[in-house]
Amino acid sequence: MSLSPSAPDSQLSAGAKTGRSHIAAGAKLSGDLSVPGLLELLGHVDGRLSADAIVIEDGGSAVGEIRAASVTIRGHFEGGIFGGDVRLSSSAKVVGEIFYQTLTIESGAEVKASCARQKAPKENSNPV
Repeated sequence: MSLSPSAPDSQLSAGAKTGRSHIAAGAKLSGDLSVPGLLELLGHVDGRLSADAIVIEDGGSAVGEIRAASVTIRGHFEGGIFGGDVRLSSSAKVVGEIFYQTLTIESGAEVKASCARQKAPKENSNPV
């Protein structure tokens, strides 16, 4: 498998350490999915997604909940984002709630969400 040149460095390192999963364009998933490493979503998911890093690519979409240390949205998302480093690209369309430690919103992103900064988890507590 080759690494995508468009993925941020933090996502590449997370994926390289523990794995990389893809939900292909045209695929539809309903339910909860928890994977180690990087999860790249090009299809559609209704449910809860959990991974070390999650990227919803341009053309990808999800409705439900996302939990990851690193979240990048380039496509569409509706629901709750619980993340450490959250990045919304210029092509992102997000509706819902965003709980983050750092939040980057590029010019052009469409965001209809409440946003709340969360404290960094303590070393002995469970990750996001």
